[in-house]
Amino acid sequence: MSVRSELHFSSDRDGPVAAIDSISSGAGWCNVIPDVVDDVPDLQVNFLGLWSNRGVAMASFITLPERHGEPQPSSLGLLHSRGRLGRERVGELLGGAPFRIRQDHSQRGLVLEVPVGTSSRQVLDVMCTLTSSLCDHEMTGSWRIDTYHRV
Repeated sequence: MSVRSELHFSSDRDGPVAAIDSISSGAGWCNVIPDVVDDVPDLQVNFLGLWSNRGVAMASFITLPERHGEPQPSSLGLLHSRGRLGRERVGELLGGAPFRIRQDHSQRGLVLEVPVGTSSRQVLDVMCTLTSSLCDHEMTGSWRIDTYHRV
């Protein structure tokens, strides 16, 4: 079970950084979705693990608790409608962030490994860059972060 909270933000990112900090020890996950002008749904995964090609790109950051006393890397996933991006394009979008590509699939999206100790601000910046760069709809200039705390 989890408890959800929602926050809208634009240039002031202190609130969403704090939200990511609150789940950093494996206490949950969060989704970042750009706000768009038209009423367009977020991309969703269906029971077959496939997504439709209509909707707003969504980035998900998932943290894991320690295992045998060792911190575990987190993962950052991205659902988008652009198909496979390729290593070079992903590298451009990451802007130097040291995230490793685990999956770049035309149907299941992009999954990155986020090293232990990565700052919440860098995670948020990458999530915002990925979603805005791969958004197929006119954006308002703000995002929504949905944070889920495991209970």
